[in-house]
Amino acid sequence: MAIYSAGRRRTIIVLLLTSVLLITLDLRGNAVFNGIRSGFEYAFRPFEIAGEVVARPVSRVWKGVTQVDDLEDEVARLQEIVDRQRQAEIAGDNALIENRELRDLLDIESVANFDLVQASIIGSSPSNFDQRVEISAGSTDGIRVGMPVVNSAGLVGRITQVNPTTAVVMLATDPQYHVPVKVVAEIPAAELIEEPVTTTPSGVPVDELDGSSTTSTTSTTTSTSTSTTTTTTLPDPATFPGSTLPEELTTPVDTTTTSTTTTTTTTLPPVIITRETGVLDGYGGDRLPRVRFIADSPQFGRIEPGDAVLTSGGSESLAPPNIPVGRVANVISNAGTQGLELEVELNADLDRLNFLTVVLYLPPQGSSLN
Repeated sequence: MAIYSAGRRRTIIVLLLTSVLLITLDLRGNAVFNGIRSGFEYAFRPFEIAGEVVARPVSRVWKGVTQVDDLEDEVARLQEIVDRQRQAEIAGDNALIENRELRDLLDIESVANFDLVQASIIGSSPSNFDQRVEISAGSTDGIRVGMPVVNSAGLVGRITQVNPTTAVVMLATDPQYHVPVKVVAEIPAAELIEEPVTTTPSGVPVDELDGSSTTSTTSTTTSTSTSTTTTTTLPDPATFPGSTLPEELTTPVDTTTTSTTTTTTTTLPPVIITRETGVLDGYGGDRLPRVRFIADSPQFGRIEPGDAVLTSGGSESLAPPNIPVGRVANVISNAGTQGLELEVELNADLDRLNFLTVVLYLPPQGSSLN
């Protein structure tokens, strides 16, 4: 006997064909179906809102019960980050104060020694063809041609044209922009200390005796070792016939060795050194500036991406020393005696300039403005 009669089979086939037809019309888009769908959505929307109102408190309670531990851990982690940032901010402010005091004491030039003029951008934004902007300060504010321009991130460029109330700034990416810079890095002090040689009492290096090598991985280590040996001589029982020696005198005493080792490790703070100096040149808005005249010398370690770049100052520089410029992005090796070139990622975002600061600094007389 058939499971489905002929009438039932026809009904199922008609329903399937109808479903396929409705799905096809819905996918292709139909005004009638869209209107019906919108009507159903409008009619059932109050029930949907009521369900959300009823389910929302239950969902929140469930999340509060199951996620409370994770939330507490996240709050503790974020609080630790905030505490570290506060500590770093206080330490940074203290370092700036000490740096300023030392520079004043030693009469060392820095940006803090010069007057500053704040200005806003009033000209067009820089493009690939024109790397210059106009600012709202001029000669009446003490601005002169050649003065460096910075923002909160670092070096932006220099003044090339001055009017009574406005001035034009050549950005550091302009092909005509040049400024002497230095590449500095923070090196662990332990790497600058010569490797010690361990010797025997006769003065012969250990590695010459057994071929072993001595490697220094800490800054300074001092070790002291003391050994004590005690020997006890027991009486011979044969010399005491018919007598019994105490048990403590018949028990051999082993040799006792005491060794005390004291190790003192001194961790030296990192040392900031100048790896090399050169000249930063702009290469246009679509390319990173480059530093040339870099010698490939490992005297203070090789230059690596991430090393900081700052202005070096000097009698031929249009910028005072130690203005942050950026970080080394790429190290390019040139053939022959041309040395290295460095691509520098500027700290300042020259595509989003708003307010700028002009440092009222002029180099000694006779220096070039190029």
